Amino acid sequence: MAISSPGIGSGIDIKNLVPDLVAAEREPKLNRLAQKEVNLQAELSAVGLLKSALSEFQSKFSGLKDAATFSNRTSSSSDSVIAGFSADNDAAAGSYSLEVTSLATAQKLVTQQDYVISEGTLEFSDAGGSFSVTLDATNNTTIESVRDAINNATDNIGVTATILNVNGSARLVFTADETGAENALTITGTTTTGDLSIYDYSAGAADVNGDITGAYDQVTGAADAVFSVDGQPMTSATNTITDVIPDATITLKTSNVGEPITLSVSENSSAIKNQITTLVDGYNELIALINEQTSYNAETEASGTLFGDSLITSIERQIRNTLTNRIENSDSNYTSLASIGITTNSDGTLELDGSKLDTALADDYAGVTTLFADDPKGVAFQIDIILENYLQTNGTIDGRTDSINDKLKDITEERTALDYRSAKLEARLYKQFNAMDLIVAQLNSTGQWLTSALDNLPGVVRQTK
Repeated sequence: MAISSPGIGSGIDIKNLVPDLVAAEREPKLNRLAQKEVNLQAELSAVGLLKSALSEFQSKFSGLKDAATFSNRTSSSSDSVIAGFSADNDAAAGSYSLEVTSLATAQKLVTQQDYVISEGTLEFSDAGGSFSVTLDATNNTTIESVRDAINNATDNIGVTATILNVNGSARLVFTADETGAENALTITGTTTTGDLSIYDYSAGAADVNGDITGAYDQVTGAADAVFSVDGQPMTSATNTITDVIPDATITLKTSNVGEPITLSVSENSSAIKNQITTLVDGYNELIALINEQTSYNAETEASGTLFGDSLITSIERQIRNTLTNRIENSDSNYTSLASIGITTNSDGTLELDGSKLDTALADDYAGVTTLFADDPKGVAFQIDIILENYLQTNGTIDGRTDSINDKLKDITEERTALDYRSAKLEARLYKQFNAMDLIVAQLNSTGQWLTSALDNLPGVVRQTK
């Protein structure tokens, strides 16, 4: 006897009963996996936030590791119109008086009328060397071609030729590129025969008087700068002076005879103070995140995602200990953050006493530098080492992240296995209920046959109710 529809034989709604039984079996396990996944995702997010906060904190005090940060210098000129002034990080702090008598100049010569060499060699020389230009009637037929030949000479020692038109008369102008008396130009000219030939383009004839000296007017003479620093007279071939104040540059711009100005180099304490303030602010931001992630409310029994987590507890403890410990520095009284005005509040945050820090920087700048930037005992170095152990690729936090991701992958695999087991359970239940339904249907059919057979036996009288 075959049952075409489950439940017909027994009257049981097998089609709905079996899925309900399977769902009842799956639901607790699915809920457990879902809650586990939610917790792991929250933990993964919290660890990511922690890593980002640690990285941000590391970047905020990175400058304090470098002793050069503490060597930054502020330079100033009391009158930048007279002279500019700049100093390198190695410049010593101090102030200097500057008086400028005259600036260094470069020589400039202008030809009288249109005198140039028509054919032959034009030679330029100064203390640094010489070069020459060969002129001929074929290639140097105009004043422009003479100018270009000079400017394009590959061995030009630093002479620029230009053209000046004076009342319709074109003249060559020769300017030395370098200032200073030693860069004064000497110009000579000879022909291939050894005679001097100066061509007057305006007259259209050659002047062979053999003397080129009077052929030029000097517009500006080659001269050294004349100045004094702290009353000491000095000269310089250039107006940019780098060898008077060590690791500093003076740029002379104009004279100020009788009205000296002041050049100053000072330690850039404001920049260091800003760096230290940034460190304090960065640490407080980190502590705020840690407090949030590890919080616990006894009334609501609600806790932060990383409450009781050994990773975040270890990080906080190591950083806090480093910030409160002393360093070894027998040459200074400033061997802890507290000694320069950085103290810890009851909530774990730091507080900076600006006036105490100013006093420390003014009293022992080198000691404060050592407190932060000494390698390897400086506070900034020690914190950086701690954080690097956690933040580096394949470090502690990456290991924690990988572990959480592995657990999330396990949940996916557990769901797949549960689906497989549920499908097998559903098939088994359908098979069992269908078998039962068939048996019940057969029993019902047999019962009906027996009832009918008994009713038809001779002498059987059916009782009426």
